[in-house]
Amino acid sequence: MNVLRTLRRLSRSLYARLALAYLASLLVMSLATAWIAVGQFDLLGREWLQRNQLHLASHLATRLAGPLSDGLTSRRARQAVAHIKSINPALSIYVLNSSGQVVGAWADDRCALGSRIEIAPIRRLQSHMPMLPIYADLPCDDGRNVFSVASIRYGPERHRGYLFVVLEADTDMSVARMWQTSSISRSLVVAGVGALLVSAALGLLLFALLTRRFSRLTRAMQRFTEGDHSERLSMETDDEIGRAARAFNDMAATIEAQVSALRENDRQRRDLVANLSHDFRTPLTALRGYAEKLRAGAPEHNRPDLDAVLANVARLTRLAEQLSLLAGVDAAERELYVETFPVAELIYDIVGKFRPEAEAAGIALTVDCRESLPVTADLELIDRALTNLVDNALRATDPGGRVTCAGTRSAEGVRIEVADTGIGIPAEEIGLVTQRFYRTREGRSRNSGTGLGLAIVAEICSRHGTRLELTSDTSGTTAAFELPLG
Repeated sequence: MNVLRTLRRLSRSLYARLALAYLASLLVMSLATAWIAVGQFDLLGREWLQRNQLHLASHLATRLAGPLSDGLTSRRARQAVAHIKSINPALSIYVLNSSGQVVGAWADDRCALGSRIEIAPIRRLQSHMPMLPIYADLPCDDGRNVFSVASIRYGPERHRGYLFVVLEADTDMSVARMWQTSSISRSLVVAGVGALLVSAALGLLLFALLTRRFSRLTRAMQRFTEGDHSERLSMETDDEIGRAARAFNDMAATIEAQVSALRENDRQRRDLVANLSHDFRTPLTALRGYAEKLRAGAPEHNRPDLDAVLANVARLTRLAEQLSLLAGVDAAERELYVETFPVAELIYDIVGKFRPEAEAAGIALTVDCRESLPVTADLELIDRALTNLVDNALRATDPGGRVTCAGTRSAEGVRIEVADTGIGIPAEEIGLVTQRFYRTREGRSRNSGTGLGLAIVAEICSRHGTRLELTSDTSGTTAAFELPLG
């Protein structure tokens, strides 16, 4: 399976596509060259034959001048031609009149008397320095043939005409026969195949050198996108790849500087929020103490105003705590202090912490966790996440309602749920409630919240590689997330 995946990945690479296109074009060009070479070999063979036998007809005309003067069908003429054909049986000898009509034929009965041969090729061959090969079409023969020709006089009347000698009947030779009979052809074929292989190897090597630089650039970009912003390339060439590498280096340096600036701004923002949150605690604590002291000695009709002051002080205190926690959770550089702990024990501790508040509000706060359920996570952050979920659930549930904290095994590990029987969250707001400072309509909670509780829980889940799941309807809301089993 891995081999197939590797082959599939290689087939999509730039090197594979370039190599395939190069080899295909090289093969097509080689086949075209071979086809042209075979045709040129045939043409060269015909040219060599015609050039070598160019004066054959003149020599034969000299020997046949006497016998042909007796007549084309005379005994002496027949004997002279028979003697010549006994020496070279492949020759086809014709006597043409001045217009090219065959008046005498000593051949394999493939061309009858009275047929006509074009005069133009004959005149071109008899010109000064003719361009060979020159072909003539025989009326009774398929194909074109090279020939030798000489002017003669024949018969008692001394008619002007031509002695026309066909030098070959069929000069076509198959590639297999050329390979078997021609050492030159064999050498050329071997040299051509060798040149093809060398060209293919050099081309593939060149493409490998070119695409290797592309691959380096691609790997650098991939590592950069994966978060290694220190990745740089060293290519000194001034071609397109070198310029692309330098452009990547410039872009990477700019992005790294911008990311560093953003991180510094974010760090300063978190430090500011954390410092302000910390600095708020002392005056808020003092304000709460003075308000409680005033309320203890205040007349009955002034106590509602002081209760409102205390409620707002409590809200500001909770907001400061949430902001301080969010600044710590939001820090990307903060490492998770991962440890294995029983989540059931944590759930019971948190429920015990909120039980007095739940009883005072007339809400049943229960636990559904039958196992210890060890998990691997940051105990402090999971404690904060569960605390926020239980706090939200209690504030969203009316007197007489129920809040249940549950822990169960799941396919992914351990699933932790906090379910309430409150009014629920509108469907259009499910995706918004985990945004910072977003608060649902007032009917969702008995007390106005900070809008940070669920945002903090979602951030904690994200830091642990999981996500916060919210489901809600008119019968209540369930918040859940999963942790790996310890």
